[in-house]
Amino acid sequence: RALMHYGLAELSKLPYVTVYGDTAADNRYGVISFNIREVHPHDTATILDSEGVAVRAGHHCAQPLMEYLRIGSCCRASFCIYNTMEDVDRLVDGIRKVRRCMGFGNE
Repeated sequence: RALMHYGLAELSKLPYVTVYGDTAADNRYGVISFNIREVHPHDTATILDSEGVAVRAGHHCAQPLMEYLRIGSCCRASFCIYNTMEDVDRLVDGIRKVRRCMGFGNE
């Protein structure tokens, strides 16, 4: 739960990140689905991978949900007992790098 609280708090500081689902960390269980404005999720996943951050990108076998959300796909970060706060920091730093790599600077 601490990772979920921390992860949601850190991602909420990035105005170009959309987090899907309940905003209350206590109502989540180890997964944060998100998109970066103007960046395709597969590009996000590829750039994050180059930073050693693993996320899944796609429709996650949830096409009706994607249609409801009016998105084609999204990224999903999963946390488990072996993850740390530093892993969340690497995700957030990686997301900032995605924006820079895609030509959006240091927004």
